[in-house]
Amino acid sequence: MTELELWINFKNGSEGDFTLLYREYAPTMFRYGSKLSKDRELVKDAIQQVFFTLWKSKENISTPLSVKNYLLKALRCEIIKKLTRGITHEALPEEYCFESATSYEADLIALQTSEHNRERLASVLAQLPDRQREVIFLKYYSNLKYEEISAVMGIEQQSVYKLTYKAIEKLQMLLAKVCVSVFALSVLSEQAQYILF
Repeated sequence: MTELELWINFKNGSEGDFTLLYREYAPTMFRYGSKLSKDRELVKDAIQQVFFTLWKSKENISTPLSVKNYLLKALRCEIIKKLTRGITHEALPEEYCFESATSYEADLIALQTSEHNRERLASVLAQLPDRQREVIFLKYYSNLKYEEISAVMGIEQQSVYKLTYKAIEKLQMLLAKVCVSVFALSVLSEQAQYILF
């Protein structure tokens, strides 16, 4: 069953399909929400509120092009609403800090690289500005398209392109520095062995 069929069945009142929607998307929503707020309880409450609102207004909501995109955007709006406590605009609060997705990234990276490389990559990702980390997470860890990222973050698609380009460019520069540093350390280590022996 496709996500849109699941959505239509839920809109028609199927509690089973509503439960399937929750099981399918709540983990992704929690990972994304945890990047927007360090308060995990707030994130859980926001997810519950999104699904409560969906169920309550199921007859009146339209069918989105992408259910995942719709739910991530709804969660983002709900978290912003909870963080700003009634402020009507959707700007993120001053204390907004998009957290590095270290635990989720670590799981993915562990399949491909060693612990040492994972630590290096996590430290490099942590050096990106918040919005660039958010774009990288949505693009490469949530597999959203540029237009979906634009909708989730509430910015123009052109801005998503620019943020992604800048993030990748900075990652390449930072990773190159790490590689040069590792190479220099290994050369120095070898030279130290010759001097000592």
